[in-house]
Amino acid sequence: MTTTTPADTSSDPATTTARAARLYFRYARAVDEGDLDTLREISLPDIRMTRGAVPPTDGIEPFLDVYRAQNASATEVCKHVVTNVTADPAEDGTVTTHAYFQATMFDPTETRMIFGYYDDVHVVDGDEHRLAHKKITVERMLTLPVSTGTYTHVGSTHTNA
Repeated sequence: MTTTTPADTSSDPATTTARAARLYFRYARAVDEGDLDTLREISLPDIRMTRGAVPPTDGIEPFLDVYRAQNASATEVCKHVVTNVTADPAEDGTVTTHAYFQATMFDPTETRMIFGYYDDVHVVDGDEHRLAHKKITVERMLTLPVSTGTYTHVGSTHTNA
């Protein structure tokens, strides 16, 4: 695993957790927007990815291949919600993190809601964290009818697309 020089591994728990939450936000936003450049930026070159029973992969290109496939899928809109973030720093500059996630995929024929958790390893890189090991566990998936892309705000007479 590639390591970076930690700026401050003795940070208080609130700061460490806030940095972990920021990385989760950047990750979720990049996945939702199909932003492979940001995914590359927030990850180590030798990132490991573990997803359920799928054999783990090592390296940035296999990691990005997962999101390239997502970008090429029929999903029109993807939205992640990440909550309940915990972060436990180690002396070596790594941070073991845990968070719940919900990913909603809006496809042309259905809406899928995926529920699970992340048990990741971050590396401290200055004032930021970077992904060293992305571990995704899916617990449930809910399939719903297709949803609409229009909404009329309360008190409004027109429809927003």
